[in-house]
Amino acid sequence: MSKQTTAEYTMRMRGRYRAMLTKRARGRLLDEFCATTQLERKHAIKVLRSLHEPLRKAGRKPVYAGAAAVLRQIWLLFDQPCSKLLHPVLASYVASYEKHRGGLDTQTKALLLRMSPSTMDRLLREHRVRTSLWRGHGGGPMAAMKRLVPVRSERWEGRGPGWFEVDTVAHSGGSMAGSFAHSLTFTDTDSQWTELRATWNKGGHATMLRVQEIERTLPFAIKGVNTDNGPEFLNGHLICYFKERAVVVPQSRSRPYHKNDNAHVEQKNGSHVRALLGHDRFDDPDCTEALNELLTLHSCWTNLFRPCMQLVSKVKTGHRYLKKYDRPRTPAQRVLDYPGVPVEVRLRVTALLKRYDCFTLKLLVQTKLQQFFRRFVRASATDQSAPGAGPGPSALRAAPSGTGPGPAPGQQCAKRTLLAPAPSRNRLPASVSSL
Repeated sequence: MSKQTTAEYTMRMRGRYRAMLTKRARGRLLDEFCATTQLERKHAIKVLRSLHEPLRKAGRKPVYAGAAAVLRQIWLLFDQPCSKLLHPVLASYVASYEKHRGGLDTQTKALLLRMSPSTMDRLLREHRVRTSLWRGHGGGPMAAMKRLVPVRSERWEGRGPGWFEVDTVAHSGGSMAGSFAHSLTFTDTDSQWTELRATWNKGGHATMLRVQEIERTLPFAIKGVNTDNGPEFLNGHLICYFKERAVVVPQSRSRPYHKNDNAHVEQKNGSHVRALLGHDRFDDPDCTEALNELLTLHSCWTNLFRPCMQLVSKVKTGHRYLKKYDRPRTPAQRVLDYPGVPVEVRLRVTALLKRYDCFTLKLLVQTKLQQFFRRFVRASATDQSAPGAGPGPSALRAAPSGTGPGPAPGQQCAKRTLLAPAPSRNRLPASVSSL
């Protein structure tokens, strides 16, 4: 029955229920009412005895209706963080939002600043898209170089900034055939400071040049490097670069087929690289410099203004794991809070924080991302659609949440479920098109 029909039926049954003089008669009427409305018996008694209008809307009036739209805009602009990461920096995001998008009224601003993480989750629940992550497979190592680089046998957490895990991400679109761009990821195990750079293929000399560029950008020195067993790291160029210097940087490698040995950088491959670029194929050699400029700006924003949490403990209770995380902080704050950091490093990080504005830097990243996809990804898709051209490679699975392509102009995209179809290569990521 519809709500209106149920309400009319309930009002009619109330009159009959009150007219019954015996308990047995009321019980027979109550059985009929429960069978018709499918209500639980105790609740049905309350409904028939009540004087209020049946099926009236329950619950309190919405409190955050005016602030939900602004919260969604801020959440989309700053890479759709979870509520626990958004809550500690929301005040600075709101201040920067007012500076660039105009001031907010007093009530809306007060509602934004009083929101709890659970309230943010409730308001943003309908805007989230849950999709699966795709993780590729690495290549084989060079046996001759493996003897020169030892396997790491201890953990690096707690030693302070400077101990890095390194990995590459292939932008192949699901097919490893031919040449295409790669992303080089440097992640500090303590502060989570992450630097991204772009290389064409995985040559040892090209990788070494990007490592030199990263080292010049870092506010602190590299004290140790741990990589996987790929040829881009196990080669004479990179091994000599770390060994032939005044202060030798120890280079180690993880065990083959053990990705958790480089757990920090593997996590950043998903949250920093795939979340920004998705799973498209970048096979134009001219895209390397534009991609490198984009990744450099994105690294600056994530290191200075994007909070992250670190796992403190992991205890197995029965068939479940109980995980505890520390307080959300940005990598820059973690560097400044570490007690043994030299004064020069603190001054460099403080200068970077004063130099950049989170809103301006984020908009610059979004602009560069739009220009990159319009110039290279769309052009590549147009070439693939030419007569006689074969089908282009596509991702094996859908991109992570917020990173897949948005709907084409004039089309409406349905909400995707856990396993969504592979994204098209001729449209911008949703994180860009939704702004």
